[in-house]
Amino acid sequence: MKQSQAYKDFKERTQEIFNFAVLVTLSVPVLKQNLKLFNDKKIKRLPDPDYFEPSVVYEISEETISTLTEKGLSADKIEKLKLLLNIPINSSEFKSKVIEAIGETDYKSNRNEIKRQSKNYSENITNCTKNYQSKLATYLYFSTFSYFEAFIIDIAIELTNNIQSVDREKYLIDFQPNQNTISDIAKLDIEFDPRRIDRYKKFSKKLKNQSYINSEKLLLSSLLDIYNNRIENLKANEIPTFLEKTLLFKMTKTESDTFHYIRDNRNKIGHGEKHFCPNLNDVINANKFFKLLSDKIDKHVTLYFFNIKNYIDE
Repeated sequence: MKQSQAYKDFKERTQEIFNFAVLVTLSVPVLKQNLKLFNDKKIKRLPDPDYFEPSVVYEISEETISTLTEKGLSADKIEKLKLLLNIPINSSEFKSKVIEAIGETDYKSNRNEIKRQSKNYSENITNCTKNYQSKLATYLYFSTFSYFEAFIIDIAIELTNNIQSVDREKYLIDFQPNQNTISDIAKLDIEFDPRRIDRYKKFSKKLKNQSYINSEKLLLSSLLDIYNNRIENLKANEIPTFLEKTLLFKMTKTESDTFHYIRDNRNKIGHGEKHFCPNLNDVINANKFFKLLSDKIDKHVTLYFFNIKNYIDE
């Protein structure tokens, strides 16, 4: 059976956040290992972040002074450099301060020795790793529900995308019945007589040529606007009722209770409350629930509401 694009997008989004979770839970242990090596002075620097490079903090250490002295940096420049000794300086200021002390030529020649990250930077990064799994779980839990919410809205929109809507205001301008038109309508709007089928076709064609639109199509366009407005303003707590009343999909009591439990927890996270602190197992369980539920919804909606491409309604 075919799948909706909304469902395909939902699966892709959820897979992406779990790929990210795997990346984070792999990267943090490697980072901690590097932090230990850095603090033990077994490596000289930590990798700079790809984006937040300004967050890196550098400093001139005793080791830097000793190395530059051995390399023959002049005594007066060494003395100026000592004024920066053990002072943490952020990356945006570090280069200019060092150049001011020893000049740009010596800075460029000794940049690898000079540009050493400070212990403060290492401590800052270490603090960022504390309780990282809990923080990661919180972000993932919030995203998992939000992606399901987006799936419901997307599939609801998708099923009406191929329904041609009538521009009702334009129709009232285009269709301006005269006396002849009203007469044609009167000839059609009578009790059906199978002997007059050709007559019905004749006057129906005349009305169509005058831009007449069947009242069912006109009403459908109005209902589509109401439907689309409902989707745009759909609240998360209304999803089970919307599915049941509009798309004829009824959650089981267990599904409904679980949905509202996860929704309540998502709201607590969104409002900054500390009463609910998910772990990664909570995220995995929530994802399993939405994975199964979204699959059921997708199968139901595509079967009962999506057009069959080559079906002919005679």
